[in-house]
Amino acid sequence: MHVELLTQRVVELIEGSAFPHLDHRSVLAALALVLAGAGLVIVRDYALGGGDRLPLLVAEPFPRVEASLGVVPALGGVDDELGARLVRYAQHPAVDGLVVVNAFPDLIPRPRFVDGIPVRTAVAGARAESDA
Repeated sequence: MHVELLTQRVVELIEGSAFPHLDHRSVLAALALVLAGAGLVIVRDYALGGGDRLPLLVAEPFPRVEASLGVVPALGGVDDELGARLVRYAQHPAVDGLVVVNAFPDLIPRPRFVDGIPVRTAVAGARAESDA
């Protein structure tokens, strides 16, 4: 699955799922369950080198692996520190795209690309809450 299709699938899964608690640890655990439950392969705390760890690396299962995404919770929005981390994540060869998970639609980061890597935003539970 190409990076655009994988990104779209991951964003839809995140926005269509309910998140009972919107704290970093709970959202990360829920994301791992939702994405693995959809048949995607996930690696938590993927070591990128230099002390950086990507919260979640997501890919299609072998042998269909064509792209992998970094999924990064940013529930309080994107600040300069997170922006710098996104640049470092984007420079790693295992990362073909990034999905930043926010809690509120108004905290969406504006860059669509970081170092040539596409960046999309998912609002945690956005469609799940509107369906209720």
